[in-house]
Amino acid sequence: MLENSVLAPLVKAGWLTPLDQGLGDFVARHSAKSGQALGVIAALVSRQLARQQVCVSINDLAVLWRQARELSPGMGDFPSIHALVAEGSDAIASADEPLDGSLQTPLVLAQDAVYLQRYWHYEVVLTQRLEQLAKRRYSLDMDRLGEQLALLFEGQAAPAHIDWQRIAVLVAATRQLSIITGGPGTGKTTTVSRLLALIQALSDKQEQRIALAAPTGKAAARLAESMVAAKARLPESMALALPEQAHTLHRLLGPLPGKVTFRHHKDNPLPVDTLVLDEASMVDLPLMTKLLEALPSHCRLILLGDHHQLASVEVGSVLGDICQSWYGMTDNPAAQFDRDTIHMIQAVTGYHLEAARKPVSLLQNHLVRLHKSHRFDADSGISQLAQAVNDGQFETLSQVLTQNHDDIHWYSNPQVKQLLELLGEVYPDYFRACQRRDIRTAFQALSQIQVLCATRKGPWGMEQLNLLIEQHLAKQGWIKPQQDFYTGRPVMVTQNNYRLNRFNGDVGIVMPDEDGLIKVWFQRADGGFENALPSRVPAHDTLYAMTIHKSQGSEFSHAVLCLPKSPSPILSRELLYTGITRARDKMSLFAGQGILQAAVDQPCQRGSGLTIRLAVNHPG
Repeated sequence: MLENSVLAPLVKAGWLTPLDQGLGDFVARHSAKSGQALGVIAALVSRQLARQQVCVSINDLAVLWRQARELSPGMGDFPSIHALVAEGSDAIASADEPLDGSLQTPLVLAQDAVYLQRYWHYEVVLTQRLEQLAKRRYSLDMDRLGEQLALLFEGQAAPAHIDWQRIAVLVAATRQLSIITGGPGTGKTTTVSRLLALIQALSDKQEQRIALAAPTGKAAARLAESMVAAKARLPESMALALPEQAHTLHRLLGPLPGKVTFRHHKDNPLPVDTLVLDEASMVDLPLMTKLLEALPSHCRLILLGDHHQLASVEVGSVLGDICQSWYGMTDNPAAQFDRDTIHMIQAVTGYHLEAARKPVSLLQNHLVRLHKSHRFDADSGISQLAQAVNDGQFETLSQVLTQNHDDIHWYSNPQVKQLLELLGEVYPDYFRACQRRDIRTAFQALSQIQVLCATRKGPWGMEQLNLLIEQHLAKQGWIKPQQDFYTGRPVMVTQNNYRLNRFNGDVGIVMPDEDGLIKVWFQRADGGFENALPSRVPAHDTLYAMTIHKSQGSEFSHAVLCLPKSPSPILSRELLYTGITRARDKMSLFAGQGILQAAVDQPCQRGSGLTIRLAVNHPG
């Protein structure tokens, strides 16, 4: 790095990282024109990339520039980005034309936003693949389709109100790409099981190659468990060919140790006819792009998820952007489908829907949102609380919290002592199961309650609460924490290890085997168990408390949600919603009123051009 770089004071102040400066200095050195300005822009875009932004708008760059100049006055005034492009710089170019592979500058200007070249490429390739998938519709025998649909929904005659699960199955059956969204308990897995049964019944092939996938091991296990339960509700003849195993995305794509590429890619596609991806909101831009590139041209793709949840830990918010391309761009989301789709729905189901006045999104005929929750009653506290957060209505949230709902307990002046007393009531059953080596019961007990934290650090962060909970359990005599791997210690793997076949999000419990040797036990997606020596477990955390980010793809009978006492940039509406919706039966909320309002008032916004690219009249 250059010692006299205008970026050095920003690194010294902690405003930029050395990596940001390294990129900025590289661009500055290799730019024949306006090197310093372009170097600063590259560093600013790199800074925002670490904050999960795919790109940075010119307006946001101007704001960041002013903030940075207070620490490094030598930066000068904010330049005209368009002028930098016009002068023919070899560091930045405009992407007015569709992707042709010739654009190699480190910075790209597109849609009045600046990208690092790699992420611009990911976004454009992903858009192209989505467009290709969206163009294909299947010509089916409508009479036969209606008969099979009626069989799948047997005993559920089309009601007077619209059954969106039925519409989702029908619409998705006729398209190569479908996106089914909805909150917890709205029946996404039940819907997709019926959809897969319908696809199989209508297929000319004897048996479709169907793959189920999710971003994490925990989410994959839940998907497999839900699919087994959903199959039991289908006619036996239609359920037989449906899969019961799910894979993590990394396992599915075939990781290559030490590389960011996978065994399956556009030149070696996946051997599948239909792919179901659950918890799609957790998938970042690079991984989603690699997945779509690895699909064979005939493969049907079904995305499931809740676009109101937290986006991926890494760069981008693909599912959110896809849904925003319709729901955020129209004044009448109920009138979504084009006339051809409306006529098909009416002919098969009898439902009368309003047609969209004009096309808005390339994917609006591929999106179906499920509304009715089968997990919560409409008047349940958890359901009302989640809806209030989703709507950004803090006053409604406050009313729900003070209405004495049976399924919500609010600690408005939270104390750690209250948390420890609460946990002391439920952990004994878990530790007794561990002591008698009842592995299945131990895993069931572990899923009954989970402490969820907004942050890793701080008094109410995951690390501190794990330490305090361990100390409390030791005083009660349940554990001996002087040993790293004591009986009953729950752990979560935090790093993929392809050689050991252990992946980020895998949950384990420390227990002896039948010979008394300490092992870490993991539950497989098929419901069975496997173990590993502690030395064979990759990087991991203790799991009495976990971050809300890590909880995605999981649900717990009782979720204990802990927010910090001071405002934090990580607090957001989506974080709070995700934490609340991890609860299946009961939720305890440790948070002051002010911090709740700060979270509700702060929706997460990530810089991206995907929503605009999916607009009907976007040039390319």
